[in-house]
Amino acid sequence: MYTTYCWLNGKILPTREASVNVLDIGLMRGYAIYEALTTYGGTPFMLADHLARFRQSAKAMKLDVLASDEEITAAISELVARNGFKETNIKFILTGGTTISGIEYVPGHSVFYILAEEFVPLEKRFVEHGCKLITHEFQRQYPGYKTTNYITGVMLQPARKAAGALEVLFTWQGKVSECATSNFFIVKNGTIVTPIDGILFGITRKVVLSLARTASMPIEERDITTDELTTADEAFITSSFKEVVPVVHINDDIIGDGRVGPMTQKIIQLFKEFSREESVAISNMHVASAMS
Repeated sequence: MYTTYCWLNGKILPTREASVNVLDIGLMRGYAIYEALTTYGGTPFMLADHLARFRQSAKAMKLDVLASDEEITAAISELVARNGFKETNIKFILTGGTTISGIEYVPGHSVFYILAEEFVPLEKRFVEHGCKLITHEFQRQYPGYKTTNYITGVMLQPARKAAGALEVLFTWQGKVSECATSNFFIVKNGTIVTPIDGILFGITRKVVLSLARTASMPIEERDITTDELTTADEAFITSSFKEVVPVVHINDDIIGDGRVGPMTQKIIQLFKEFSREESVAISNMHVASAMS
């Protein structure tokens, strides 16, 4: 049996040997935060941005990160090397530690672990021909922070699969917010539009917006109404593990002409080039640093 490794409170150990106290507040009350990123060429993508968001979420939830960015970076490097995957998905979990009376925790006694899993890219058909989304009326609690509360998203997985959809798109009181694990964009009259309120600000979302601006593609960060879903020319979603995926169906409605649109194709290409170039640049920087 192939052994995988994780990092738990400062130690690298086989994942099957890692354990968390059954009284952990992350298990008993769901009081925990989460972060996720992937590698390109073995190099963590946009790591500084992910670490910044992770610490922002920890601060908001009053959880202590008992490791420096340098220690976390070193742990990720060791996990990537030890697990030996071609590309690796990295996941952080931070909890408050053991509960007090089942509802409190002691500050400074956090449980922090990092998991490494093999990155499995989406089937090419989703990128080449687009995917389907289904909608659900829901607004996440604390949407600006990446908590482990995915209860609604988990419960909707059977419905998502039954509909042949890749993701669930959340709407709330006539407005579109985000997907269960992705950010959402539409293209209308040559302008890329994405929600700005009531969402988690994804790192891939940030990269896409930056690339689009550099390419002089018009952008609007604003509310998207549910009525706009049926009149959009194009749509796509973004996430660390999915990258950029075209959307051609939402529920029973066809987006645009039902094919991957030109602006979405451009964004996919820009992201592909940037992610590979970024990983090469960081890798070269590490080599130069080691030789100096």
